[in-house]
Amino acid sequence: MAALEKVIKKRMKDWSPEMVSDPIQESLLKLIADKKKAKPAKKAAAKSKKGEDKKPSNVVNIMDVLKKSVAQELKSRKAG
Repeated sequence: MAALEKVIKKRMKDWSPEMVSDPIQESLLKLIADKKKAKPAKKAAAKSKKGEDKKPSNVVNIMDVLKKSVAQELKSRKAG
C-alpha cells in the first residue's frame, strides 16, 4: 500500500486553471465578445433614428384604454 501512495503523491500536482478546458465557456465568451463588438454599431444607428418618427407600436397602455372605457360608459349613462 505504501508503494501505491508514493506513486500517487509523485503524480499529484497542484490544481491550476490551465489544467481544465471548457469549450462551452470558451464559445460563450467568444459569442459575448462578438456581440459587444457589434453593439456600438447598433447604438450609432439607433441615435440617428431618434430624430425620425417612431413606428406605430402594438403595445397598449391599459390605463388609457380604461379611461376611454369609463368615459364612454359615463356618456352612455348620461345620454340614456
